[in-house]
Amino acid sequence: MLTDKYVPNTINNIIGNSEAISKLFEFAQAVHANAKPRPIMIFGPTGTGKTSAAHALAYGNGFELLELNASDYRDVTTLEKVLLPASRSKGLFNKNILILLDEIDELSKKLDAGAEKIIRELIKSSKQPVIFTATDFWDKDINYLRMSVDKVEFKKVPPKEIEKLLDKIITEEKVSVKKEVIEEIARRSDGDVRGAINDLEAMIGAKDELLENLGMRDRKTEIFGVLDKIFLSGNFDMARNSMTKSDVDIGMLINWIDENITKRYPMKKDVEEAYSNLSLASRFYEKASRTNHYEYFRYASVFASSGIALSNKGRTTMLKQYSFPSNIRYMSSTKGDRINLNSIAERLSPILHTNKKKIIGSYLPILKIAIENSIKKYGKEETLNTVAFSMGIFEDDVEILLGKKL
Repeated sequence: MLTDKYVPNTINNIIGNSEAISKLFEFAQAVHANAKPRPIMIFGPTGTGKTSAAHALAYGNGFELLELNASDYRDVTTLEKVLLPASRSKGLFNKNILILLDEIDELSKKLDAGAEKIIRELIKSSKQPVIFTATDFWDKDINYLRMSVDKVEFKKVPPKEIEKLLDKIITEEKVSVKKEVIEEIARRSDGDVRGAINDLEAMIGAKDELLENLGMRDRKTEIFGVLDKIFLSGNFDMARNSMTKSDVDIGMLINWIDENITKRYPMKKDVEEAYSNLSLASRFYEKASRTNHYEYFRYASVFASSGIALSNKGRTTMLKQYSFPSNIRYMSSTKGDRINLNSIAERLSPILHTNKKKIIGSYLPILKIAIENSIKKYGKEETLNTVAFSMGIFEDDVEILLGKKL
């Protein structure tokens, strides 16, 4: 994916947060000087480069990286056996080890009782540099950390900075995307760099209308982050929280999950259970939308998040990238035709005394066959005159029905 291909390899390549980058430089210099700096917490909105900055800091300064995140570590025993020994020793060839506890706000929710004690011990006794990342510095689950770390805030990246990055990517990829589309992706990203790159990837080779389905990123967690939590966590609360902390539309999420279940779950039983839960989510979502009883959205949300997460009893594969929902891509690409069919159906409705939905589904396919046969038998001109006079359907409409130029 483009987000992997263009991940920054030095902190100089992190865009839009120069003040935070300056603090990271100072932190690295203190490590090199054996000054044992206080642990730092990089916090801020999703997609602004927090984790990428920590990785780039390690790479650019020759540190080994030990990373723990909320998807990998499930209990205090694992944390204690992996974390504390590494924090008290040097790495290969006497290198410093940068310890990164990614998504510490989520990690603290998931670990067993006693995790706080282990992390306090890490801060107190570590001989290696420690970095935490979090979305919300003020999350109640990490109260115990605030007085023990230095803050490094990452803010939303300005649209102009994102535009420059997207322009650079399409130049290096040798693809063409309209300038207006780039500007709109940057505007809609709401400062989320990773989300903007994902949107760019979806737009490469797609019709401009697809942009309407990407939506505004005014949420804490964008769609790829939500999908990761659902497919990879195996945890009820984490999957559920990934939705409640985001503004991802449930209907859109159902489409994304539907497209990607088989890309993440290799076991047939897990796939079967996942689709069963997704069908329940879809039913509750449809019922909420149809009846305006919005409490059904809560059930849809649980089945679409935690239901999918708990369906996986085996392993999860990351070999395939997430695919944009094919039905949304199709609906976008055929939007113009559907608008025209609606227009034709609207004109036929008073003549046929039925609704547009029935006309499009039942009558227009028959009308198409009738027109094709009439052209063969009577010719193009006479057929066009007849349907224009009797139905108000003209040559452009006939071409839409037949799917070809006359």
